[in-house]
Amino acid sequence: MDALINAYNSYSTSAQFGLPASLTADRQQQANKWTLMYSERLKDKQYEDASNIAYSYDDMVVSCTYNAKTCNISDFNDFYNPSYGNCIQFNTAGIHSSSRAGPLYGLRMVMRTDQATYLPWTETSGVIIDIHMQDEIPYPDVFGYFAPPGTASSLGVSYVQTTRLAKPYGTCTTKTKLETTHYTGTYTVEACFRSCMQEKIIATCGCYYPAYSHAPNTTQFVSCDNGVQTLTNLNCVDQINSADSTEFDVLTDCDCPQPCEVDSYGVTVSTAQWPSDSYTPTECNPGGPSGPWDASGESCLDWYKANTILIEIYYERMNFQVLTESPAYTFVNFISDVGGQVGLFLGMSIISVIEYVVLILLVFFYCCTHKSRKAEIEQLEMDIKKARDDVDQVAEKRKKHQKANAELYEMDVGHDVVPPKPVSHD
Repeated sequence: MDALINAYNSYSTSAQFGLPASLTADRQQQANKWTLMYSERLKDKQYEDASNIAYSYDDMVVSCTYNAKTCNISDFNDFYNPSYGNCIQFNTAGIHSSSRAGPLYGLRMVMRTDQATYLPWTETSGVIIDIHMQDEIPYPDVFGYFAPPGTASSLGVSYVQTTRLAKPYGTCTTKTKLETTHYTGTYTVEACFRSCMQEKIIATCGCYYPAYSHAPNTTQFVSCDNGVQTLTNLNCVDQINSADSTEFDVLTDCDCPQPCEVDSYGVTVSTAQWPSDSYTPTECNPGGPSGPWDASGESCLDWYKANTILIEIYYERMNFQVLTESPAYTFVNFISDVGGQVGLFLGMSIISVIEYVVLILLVFFYCCTHKSRKAEIEQLEMDIKKARDDVDQVAEKRKKHQKANAELYEMDVGHDVVPPKPVSHD
């Protein structure tokens, strides 16, 4: 790290670190990349400068209260972040709770940032805060909120439950645990991305990237910070990590969909001046604790404004938000719309459907009983024909009978005697 600092401050090119000659953003970004490459060294307790580089709880925290009660180092856990070094976590075990909203009933901390000890390529000062679920890995370099010195930064927190639709409506995953070679625990998209990228770096560069988590028993691969081809390895890693890289795209090359169910925190940030002109911090009172200032002069307040921060993290309100996806067009709606369109354009309704069913049944019944009906019809036709023949015979007999009666009547007429005319006597 000392060699990198000297090379950076020399304002000259460096073949060892690949630093540009001019003091540009590229030079600063290259130094940041080297810091990440050295992260495993800095984390190692056996590294000779580890105790001098890392900040402890006492170095960072001036005062702490939660729910209007004093908190101390026993309420925090340490964890290492490759971008920001030693960090502290509050309430990892979930033993602290709050039943009221507002800054008084949340976490309130006064923290110091000694800018005189910053690395020369550090662009910003202050602290970075990541609010996450207790079972999730924190990623302050991705999801963190900056709190600058000389301000009171208030972070109002609200609990959010998000439910997404799986197939066929969406592409989310229902798995809740991440079971990969390098990352385990609760499934998050960021952890999935980093595990996928670590696999790609190992396959492409032949080494693992120290800034990403890796399998504890990675003996078949060495660290990319191997001291032999470190610059070559850094350039190889940068090709994969670059957002505009044509070699690798996490969105298309990694199978890391959003979780179907996820709990998170929404954060509202507001700031104010800290400390105010009329407020004198405890450390600036005469007889207060010693520090890099003159407690009896204005230099203490000036140092405080330049290096300390008041942080308030609390529930914004005692309720939570539920975000749920629902199908915009369901199968039931589809069937309903199809039925409506068919009824509109074809005049079809449920009555028409019933009539068609009845017609089909009648046709089926007719086909099944066609033979017996045919025999009945033939018998009926024969009966009708016989009846007609009988009628014709009766008619013929009647004609003959009428004819005989007519002849007999004519004969009787010829033999009739005309009675004599009457005679009158005068």
